Amino acid sequence: MKIEFEPEIERAIKYIEEKISLPRWQIILALEGSKEFKKKIPRKILKGAVQEVEKDHSEPIEMIMLRARFGQAGAITSRVQKVHHRHPTFLEKLGDATVKPLTGLPIAAGILWGMFKLFITVAGFITDGLMVPFFEGPYDNFIRGSVEKIFPHGFAHDMLIGAPGTGYLESFGLLTTGIFVPIGIVLPAVLVFYIILTLLEDIGYLPRLAVLVDTVFHRIGLHGYSIVPVILSFGCNVPGVMAARILTTDKQRFMMLTLLGISIPCMAQTAVVLNIIGPFGLRWVGLIYLILMGIFISMGSLLNKILKGETPEIAIEIPPYRLPRISNLLMKTRLRMEQFLLGAIPWVFVGIFIVNILYSLHATYFLSKILDPILGRWLGLPQEAIYSLVVGFLRKDVATGLLAPLLDKGIMDLYQVITVVAMLAIYFPCAATFAVFLKELGVKDTLKSTALMLAVALGVGGLLHLIFSLIS
Repeated sequence: MKIEFEPEIERAIKYIEEKISLPRWQIILALEGSKEFKKKIPRKILKGAVQEVEKDHSEPIEMIMLRARFGQAGAITSRVQKVHHRHPTFLEKLGDATVKPLTGLPIAAGILWGMFKLFITVAGFITDGLMVPFFEGPYDNFIRGSVEKIFPHGFAHDMLIGAPGTGYLESFGLLTTGIFVPIGIVLPAVLVFYIILTLLEDIGYLPRLAVLVDTVFHRIGLHGYSIVPVILSFGCNVPGVMAARILTTDKQRFMMLTLLGISIPCMAQTAVVLNIIGPFGLRWVGLIYLILMGIFISMGSLLNKILKGETPEIAIEIPPYRLPRISNLLMKTRLRMEQFLLGAIPWVFVGIFIVNILYSLHATYFLSKILDPILGRWLGLPQEAIYSLVVGFLRKDVATGLLAPLLDKGIMDLYQVITVVAMLAIYFPCAATFAVFLKELGVKDTLKSTALMLAVALGVGGLLHLIFSLIS
């Protein structure tokens, strides 16, 4: 099909054809600005051909040809394309609504609240309705009976099932706390969380959430996809830290990992926090998360100013909403659970083993006694609480579980427990997360990140003690 231009352009093309022997298509490309073909036309002939056209249009011949090309493309499209009026579907309207701040933020709040309620209901049922009766019943009878036949007392007995008369959370036995925490508390929580997360990912909501929060994250030097490691870390910090690889610069990865360690509690901590603080009212649970959110924003802004470097723009692809495929849902959930089981649970045993060794050597007790005069006065805590903070360097979720007996016995009040829980959520990741920190950041940046966590935790703990002492 021959492409015809307006008469003035056709006259210019014909003028050049008459002067030199050059195919029409090469003349057209020359007029469009191709240097290769402009060289084949003498400057005087080219100028004489386009002078009148450029004078009438008041712009260079290249722009005139470009507009002509667009016009031809539109004419061809109109001949082969039929446009029908179509009303947007419900999913298309929903897709537009979820990326607009006015409607998207309430929708995001509703979805996150629904996730939280579903998680609490389902994970709580699995833990309290299935896991606790099993561990406290048939499992306890079998394990205690088997171990006490071989090791009725002594170091091996305490290493395997913990100190006599203690519960599963605070016993520190490899076969009691070491099994119950990851399988009875953490596993149900992570499983439910990953199913919900994969569902949101499959239907196409996560990229929309990334678009929605992109402006907020840019203010602290990150971009919208940072929401992915944040959400993953609410399940387990290990996959959250590994997901930070999607960030494009070393500055962003250091910031993200530090913020995850400081202000994003994993499901193990969340489950224990809800068990300890929840009975006093959701407003106190909300206070913990409000503190963490404030730290995330303020520390992010501070780190962005300290660490120089621009935040690169990235394109966020938004797929259409679609129905989730059960096969995809099961496969992704299985892969994530395998990663968690292989990457995190072995470190639970390592942590509990180290705690038992330190306990048998009286190292944790000795360290807590040394720190008690300083931290006890600064934080307003009894020595037993300082012990839980020391243990928190190895396993924060287990250390948080140690607070329940102190609260029940009246050794600590609510304000003191809130202070300790907030500090445990801030100052240091668990051993598994710390190992991934070393792998992702290296020794030097991991030490920098750890120093920031300790400084923020001690600052927040001292501030909470001051506030609670004024209002109590």
